[in-house]
Amino acid sequence: MILNIKDQPFPNENEYLEYKEQFTEKIKKEIAAFLNGEQTAYIYLGVNDKSKTLTKEFSSSQRHEIEETISNWIKGTNFYPSPVGLVKVHTQADPFYIEVKANQDQAYALDDRFYIRNNSESVPASPDRVQKMLAKRKLDQFDKSQSEQQDLTFNYLKELFKKQNINFKPKALGFYSVNNQTFSNTAFLMSDQNNYQVKIAVFKGVTVTQFKDRKEISGSIPKQIDESLSFINLNNPLSSKISGQGQRADQKSYPTIAIREAVVNALAHRSYFSKSPVQIEIYDDRLAIMSPGPLPGGLNKEAVLSGVTRIRNYGITQILYRLKYIENYGTGLRRIIDSYRDYKKKPQLTAKEDFVKIELPNLNYQPQINLITQITSLIEKRGSVTRKDIQTISGYGSSKSKDYIAHLIEQGTLKRIGKARNTAYVLGNKTFKNN
Repeated sequence: MILNIKDQPFPNENEYLEYKEQFTEKIKKEIAAFLNGEQTAYIYLGVNDKSKTLTKEFSSSQRHEIEETISNWIKGTNFYPSPVGLVKVHTQADPFYIEVKANQDQAYALDDRFYIRNNSESVPASPDRVQKMLAKRKLDQFDKSQSEQQDLTFNYLKELFKKQNINFKPKALGFYSVNNQTFSNTAFLMSDQNNYQVKIAVFKGVTVTQFKDRKEISGSIPKQIDESLSFINLNNPLSSKISGQGQRADQKSYPTIAIREAVVNALAHRSYFSKSPVQIEIYDDRLAIMSPGPLPGGLNKEAVLSGVTRIRNYGITQILYRLKYIENYGTGLRRIIDSYRDYKKKPQLTAKEDFVKIELPNLNYQPQINLITQITSLIEKRGSVTRKDIQTISGYGSSKSKDYIAHLIEQGTLKRIGKARNTAYVLGNKTFKNN
């Protein structure tokens, strides 16, 4: 609705009309919500939303400065896909306003979050709404879009192709955008300059209290996969047990196939609309791999576990398939689950609006059931225990006993009372579970 200064008081805010007395970063959210609307919308600046009157004047230089700021927002990486051409600042209008054209063929994200209008408010879209919005977006859109960086090299990738005796043909690999003159995002993600990251952290115990080791990996996606697997393998010890027949049974903490499939899936099927890294966390009892973005194409957890697949990054997936990182499309999760078929412990999949996480249980991890029983008995007898009591019972050193106590507090088994030298521990509100 285009307003005239004589129309004061102006109409109430609604799904297509917003008033902002000041120009702030919050206007990004309003733009994102209007882009996901159904018709052209307007943001009027200098207007008080309560009185619905013009209360602030912007000088000509201020208007042009705001126009330049919004142009930088639109051309930058905050919005995806790019809404260039859909947002216009009317610097000569009175009152001064921003025009936002909706595009129902796309779903627009602001810093990897989706916003919609709810009457006169811009609010985050619900998970169900996000799935529907993403379902109408072409899944290979990011792959085919032009890369912002054009000075690319492919040394790591070329070496892999050479080892596989495959001709390296950039055009056939989808390395060029639609005009065949500039590199696509597929090329960027496969290049040595790829600055998306994998961050790996190894923790002592079963909480994030203390780091043991960490690593950050960037570069070509195959390089990230290779280096991630090598690092994880260093933290996947072999446990040996002697059977009653005198034979030794060797067992890795995590099935090798499960680790490989989980890492490849995280990098092949993550949302590259987000700049967040793939996060891998290794604890004593589990390995967690979290990738940015929801499940592709509006899928839900139940559909994925049933074997339904949709490929988000087709160009990336196709290259990984040719290089034998992927053996068969859409079977990764089922292969992970199948690798645990002979064990009571099972992998856990969590799918949210902002991330997908797979947790692999450590097959060699044994929780201290007897230790818990001893601590519980002592608390019931004395009323409380100290850290030194737990050190004595467990045989742990000072550092490990602190980690262990932190874990018991986190899961509700113990509760801290007192401070400093008077610190002690009593029973919490949860019974210890062997999981």
